[in-house]
Amino acid sequence: MLASGVFEPVDMLARCETLMTARNKEPELFEDLAVAYARANNLRDAALGCDIDKTLLGEPEIALDNAIDKVAEGVKSALAKGQYNHALEFLASLRAPIDTFFEEVMIMDKDEKLRTNRLRLLNRFVAVFKDVADFGKLAG
Repeated sequence: MLASGVFEPVDMLARCETLMTARNKEPELFEDLAVAYARANNLRDAALGCDIDKTLLGEPEIALDNAIDKVAEGVKSALAKGQYNHALEFLASLRAPIDTFFEEVMIMDKDEKLRTNRLRLLNRFVAVFKDVADFGKLAG
């Protein structure tokens, strides 16, 4: 359920409590996390890696890429300080840019370079979640 690499029982308990609080007391926050993760995770192709060609990005893709960078830094900082609720808030902020990306971008484009680049962008998106929890298992 939790991110890989979490071995300290106190840390694990704090993360579990934060996730339970988000799920029970802040259902809209948890919904944002679950929906954002599920949308990206359903299409991504992990075998392609995360290295994107920024020269192929359009506006919605640039916005998502920039949001991923900002959130990745925020999540890293929040986790280092044990501020798991802030990490969840950072992740939830990705809901709007991923929604815009899905609304405005044809991910499975006929152009293989565009399609591959977009799938790699989804891989980057999903990777931001990995250090917090496995949202694929929590969304149920």
